[in-house]
Amino acid sequence: MLDKNEFRALTEYRSALYRLLSGLYLMEVDAEQLKTLKSLSFPQVEGDSDADLDLQQGYALLENALSETEENDLDELAAEYAKIFLAAGESSGKAAFPYASVYLDKKHYVGGGMEQKMKRLLLARGRDIDPEAYRIMYDHIGLMLEYMAILCEEQLAAEENLKELIQEQKEFLRDNLQSWVYAFTADVVKYSKGKFYAGLALVTSGLLKKETEFLKETGEKYGVDINCE
Repeated sequence: MLDKNEFRALTEYRSALYRLLSGLYLMEVDAEQLKTLKSLSFPQVEGDSDADLDLQQGYALLENALSETEENDLDELAAEYAKIFLAAGESSGKAAFPYASVYLDKKHYVGGGMEQKMKRLLLARGRDIDPEAYRIMYDHIGLMLEYMAILCEEQLAAEENLKELIQEQKEFLRDNLQSWVYAFTADVVKYSKGKFYAGLALVTSGLLKKETEFLKETGEKYGVDINCE
């Protein structure tokens, strides 16, 4: 069982990782971000669970990709981003479109109920989309991962109501991410030719699988009714 300081440190790490992944889905990597990514030390993950294997492979791909990528390679990486997430240059029109609605709607339409739900949740916490910075819908994977970061940050700032905050994280993960993200990350791997975005997808998949385990254990500690699956 984690003590108070360990629990806080892990929550800080979770928030930082959610924000890192969020930013990489929202925008192409620029020179400043590449420099930051190259300075990171990715964790050494042990174990043989599905989550562990995803994280091991994902971090390895990211490390290899970053070791091979310099500033003059960013245009190529941006083209890969556009191909995977926007179907740029793809005559088939197929891609890993980064929207929950695409995966949850039977006709694969963007928008609808999930997009409106995410808009309400984000606006309630003071997060709106800057139209000058992003041309995206509210159910974009980047914004949904950012929302999990926001919930983690609220938990860090809270003096009480931890039970309710953990319950909200558990419900958001179960109801809004697990229902589609694994199909999405599999598509990212499928449509990736390089290592970077395949690694990003596997880390995302591994993180959410780990979160299921973590929130179950944490919820049991705080008396939360847990059902993350």
